[in-house]
Amino acid sequence: MAPRPSEPAIRLRPAAARAGAPQPRGARWLNEEVGRLLFRARRALWSAAAGRLEAHGESVLAWQLLNQLQRCGPGTQREIAERAAQHPTGVSRLLEDLERGGYVRRSRDPADRRKVRVEITALGIARLEDSRPEVLTAVDQVLRPLSLAERDALRALLDKLDLH
Repeated sequence: MAPRPSEPAIRLRPAAARAGAPQPRGARWLNEEVGRLLFRARRALWSAAAGRLEAHGESVLAWQLLNQLQRCGPGTQREIAERAAQHPTGVSRLLEDLERGGYVRRSRDPADRRKVRVEITALGIARLEDSRPEVLTAVDQVLRPLSLAERDALRALLDKLDLH
C-alpha cells in the first residue's frame, strides 16, 4: 500500500520496532541505531539551517567554513576541508569565492610554500555574526524536544566523540 500524501514515505523506526517485536540489544544493533540516528540528526540540523540561511541569500557550507575558521583559527585548505567533511576541491572553490568577497584571506604558508593558509577577516566575522541567529534558531528548532539538561548531556557525549 502506497503512503498517503500526509504520511512520511520514510519510516523512522524499523518495522519490527513498530510492530512491538522485541529488539535485539547487541552491540551491532546499537551501533546501527546510533549511527542511523546521528545521520538523521545531522541531516535535520543541516536542512533546517540551510533553509533559514538560504532565505537570506546565505550558504550553509560557507557559514560552516567561516564558523570553523573563527572557532579553530587559521588552517590550511586541506585541514579546513577535512574538518568540514567536504571534498578539498569544492572547499577550495568556495574559499576562493569567500576571498573575492573579502570574508577570508588566503596566503602561502611561510613554512611550506606548497600549502595555502586561510584565515577569517573582520568582514567574515561580521557576516558570520549577522547570520548566527538564523543558525541558532534552526538548531533550537531541531533540539526543541530535548530539555536543557538533555541538550547538555548530548553535548558532553558528542564532545567525547570529537577527535579534532
